[in-house]
Amino acid sequence: MVVTFYIGGIPLYSSITSAEETSIGFEDHFDSFDPTLWFRSDGWANGADFGVGWVRDHVEFAEGKMMLRLDDAPNNNNKPYTSGEFYTLEKYSYGRIEGRIKVAKGVGLVTSLFTYSQNGDEIDIEILGKDTTKLETNFFVGGIRGINAHAIIDLGFDASEDYHNYAIEWSANNIKWFVDGELVRTVNGDGIKLPSEPSHIMANLWSGAGAAARTWTGEFVYPGSPVRAYYDYIKFTPEREDDSTTLPSTPSLTYLKELLDNYMATGEVNGPLTKQLINSIKQAEHQYEKGHKDQAIKSMEDFIKHINNQGLQKHISSNAKLVLIENAEALIQLWLN
Repeated sequence: MVVTFYIGGIPLYSSITSAEETSIGFEDHFDSFDPTLWFRSDGWANGADFGVGWVRDHVEFAEGKMMLRLDDAPNNNNKPYTSGEFYTLEKYSYGRIEGRIKVAKGVGLVTSLFTYSQNGDEIDIEILGKDTTKLETNFFVGGIRGINAHAIIDLGFDASEDYHNYAIEWSANNIKWFVDGELVRTVNGDGIKLPSEPSHIMANLWSGAGAAARTWTGEFVYPGSPVRAYYDYIKFTPEREDDSTTLPSTPSLTYLKELLDNYMATGEVNGPLTKQLINSIKQAEHQYEKGHKDQAIKSMEDFIKHINNQGLQKHISSNAKLVLIENAEALIQLWLN
């Protein structure tokens, strides 16, 4: 049986008949292709607005990167170009989808990371090659663009020159988009229907054609050699069932360090704030090991002060701020008792 998806209102034909929903997260740094996690599109194409056919060997792996290659190789779909697309075998519900990406540059191109359900629920991260300083955010419910769904974000950098972290936080109440750990857009569900169906996590590189090329992407002209979009990693973290699960059963410095390491890796904590927080944890660890709980508590209080420093707010996401403070305060309470 062939299942028809709709990406931005355009049909995508898939040989995947079904997928199970899972609440388990994953993190793939693309050392090689993982067939237990991903499926590579092969032998089909989208509708008239897409100028590419999908072929599995256009999803490449080298040096810890996953690359989508677009070129003029032949395909079976009467498309002028051929490219790569991949998506998770499983479907995922609410949580955080993030990737570290260097996008393809060139008029007519689109580099993406998005969610998609069989009935057309979708949340998009898209960067157009004609202006790689802009991020396009969007969402669809049942194949229909949502209310106030589309917005363009000025990145302040050229996304084709280096890797940057892009993330979607998806819940029943809102959708949030992040760039390098900074919240750049929020859509709240007050009076607005949001995507709710468990979805595949997908990525593709394509060239616009037809109406899309005329009105959105621009007309693609092949430069004579392959064009690539690069993915350093993709990660999914399930939404926690309640706030209490942000804390381990017994707060510890080890857990706090792991949290900080994760937020630094995703870019949600960055810049000069990283050194200050690392030093506070080291001081707390040193004092606690010497039996000086009062000094360890002071170091944790300094940790919280650094996070709350108004001059450093651009270096921490709202989510990281909330979770790190919550765990530091729990640790202080444990040491006071």
